[in-house]
Amino acid sequence: MKENLSKKSRHLIQVVGRRTGLSSDVIRAWERRYKAIVSERTETNRRLYTDDDIEKLALLKRAINAGRRIGDIAQLSYDDLFELVMGDESNMAKSYKRPSTGTVMELFDEASSSIHEMNSLKLDIALANAIAMLSTTDFLLEFLKPLHTYINDECRRGTLRYIQEKFAKMSIRTCLANLYTKFRSSKEEGPKLIIGSLTSEYENLDSLMHIIVAQNIGWNVSYVGNSVPHDELSYMAEKIGARTMVIALNNHRDIARKIHEITTIKNSANQKENIVLIGTQAKNYRHLTDNVQVIISQDLSSFRLTLERFYSLIR
Repeated sequence: MKENLSKKSRHLIQVVGRRTGLSSDVIRAWERRYKAIVSERTETNRRLYTDDDIEKLALLKRAINAGRRIGDIAQLSYDDLFELVMGDESNMAKSYKRPSTGTVMELFDEASSSIHEMNSLKLDIALANAIAMLSTTDFLLEFLKPLHTYINDECRRGTLRYIQEKFAKMSIRTCLANLYTKFRSSKEEGPKLIIGSLTSEYENLDSLMHIIVAQNIGWNVSYVGNSVPHDELSYMAEKIGARTMVIALNNHRDIARKIHEITTIKNSANQKENIVLIGTQAKNYRHLTDNVQVIISQDLSSFRLTLERFYSLIR
């Protein structure tokens, strides 16, 4: 049923333009000259597009931004186009920066060497030492975030194997879960915040880091995990009186559906709670900042500033 809906022609070109950031002229040109998509027509000869068309156009735009020519890529299948874009963006991505200050650099080097050695005890000790020696903010922003990026980068380059990534992220997940429990006990009186992700999304360690940031400010955080139906998120937010909802977006698929779900959450909220989007794909929902007044946080620093502002307004 969901697949049939994604293939149903129901979006006018103006809607497609808002969701992809492409002008109507460009969409028409890509369809007419390059057969990138094929629209249907209404009885009044207006073009209609599917959710699949919107997702392909969004990928084509990303490929063009990476330097590709539309004539070379317009008729690629979705899967081939996605693989091409992921390769281009991976090569363009900025690599991690090794911390340059003494204490953090030593902790980082200790953790990274333990990952290469697959020494679980050594990594756990490095993480524990980082928590003990650094403030919570410095632990997350200066140590753990660069370490997480380092792991992802080295896996893409092939210098770390899958099993090394797996064991390292399990240790980091356990460390963050312990921090979540530690901070939670002292924040029960704070304003309530719910954090989770929509259906078809997957959990990312970044989400756990965002939880710790929120708790450190003073929010009472309820974490519901990944792949939660949007109406369930709305139900819980209403029942617990959440003042803010944080939605993690890391899956590139089903953007049109998730746009609709986020809009529905915002419009149905009794308290009109603030909605903050985080994750690697949050930037693809930029037009929602104007349409339904959601906020996009690209990194932990901007997320912290956003929640500090909300907290001061509520308190």
